[in-house]
Amino acid sequence: MKELNLKKFLESYRNQSVDFFRFPGNYGDSLIWHGTKALLSSLNISEHYVDILSSKYNTILFIDGGGNFVDYYSDIRKFLEKKSVLYDEIIILPHTIFGEKQVTVLNNISSKLTVFCREKISAKFLENKLTHGKVYLWHDCAFYNKFSQISSGKGALNAFRTDKESILHTLPESNYDLSYRGYATKPLKELIEVLQKYAQINTDRLHIAIGAALLGKRVKLFPNSYYKNKAVFDYSLKRFSNINFIKRFYD
Repeated sequence: MKELNLKKFLESYRNQSVDFFRFPGNYGDSLIWHGTKALLSSLNISEHYVDILSSKYNTILFIDGGGNFVDYYSDIRKFLEKKSVLYDEIIILPHTIFGEKQVTVLNNISSKLTVFCREKISAKFLENKLTHGKVYLWHDCAFYNKFSQISSGKGALNAFRTDKESILHTLPESNYDLSYRGYATKPLKELIEVLQKYAQINTDRLHIAIGAALLGKRVKLFPNSYYKNKAVFDYSLKRFSNINFIKRFYD
């Protein structure tokens, strides 16, 4: 699998306007969106937001990164099934991707297609399945956020998910599912203010872990219901000395 610096790839789109699909999501997804906005702004790429009911405005489509293009969710799949034929070129920003439904949709796209995967498992999966287009490996766009590190704080925050990606039978006491308290384009002020209060963050929410790591907090990242958390940790988060991946909650 080939690693390709996303910013260098997007240089050829500098000063252009693109259509941009941002699927629904939670507060963690907002960390991706703000990082993506920072990246596009640095290249003077302007985005025109589209949804499954809107018109096409540009010939190039960007799809925001994340974990939506998997069997758990259908937003991107349905959008591409209906709208991909409108575009000359489609670029999927760093994503976790698995499932035959997703492969079928991608293989039915006639547009020029470029897919960025944010970890090696998804990239290998697509390399073996995709009949056309290019697949590259690059880091989650949340890492384009720049925060001042604030290592102070007291105690530990348990921020475990309460949805279908959780593998916990019992949530820890005083759990606060911070990602659930926001939406995909919410300003990051509240998220940062909450994380700042604590010295340590325990979570199975990938982007709570990324945000806390960028802020310099001690972080324990736990598994979710599939490989996402461990795979992104291995590819992107392992380089941070303040975060550890914990296989089981009781470790």
